[in-house]
Amino acid sequence: MSRLWSLTQAELDRMPGQQQLIRRYTLARHLLSLPAPPQDWESCAARLDQQCQHAATYGITHKDTLMLFVEALHYVPDALNHEAPLGYLTSGALESFRVERLLEWAKEHQQAQEHKECANELQ
Repeated sequence: MSRLWSLTQAELDRMPGQQQLIRRYTLARHLLSLPAPPQDWESCAARLDQQCQHAATYGITHKDTLMLFVEALHYVPDALNHEAPLGYLTSGALESFRVERLLEWAKEHQQAQEHKECANELQ
């Protein structure tokens, strides 16, 4: 026996907002799972707002790719000031490829910075 669901217009109107809230908390959970996460909700929310605005600028809309975009900017907050990441994001490639390449670049850049800092400490 199948059930029929009947939703009111008010319930239908609330759904997009609820979906956005779930998406925001999913991004926050991912950000908090990374090394050196934001220390409080205010800084986490502010960072996510800024990163989501940047993502929209480059047509990054899918949840999975948005999580990778947030991760890349977590590792290298000024990544969008570098030529290579901007090239990846503005290329005509698929969204997933552009963001995967951005994350790859961010991890490589972060590792290079860490090696540079270690070398400076040894001198």
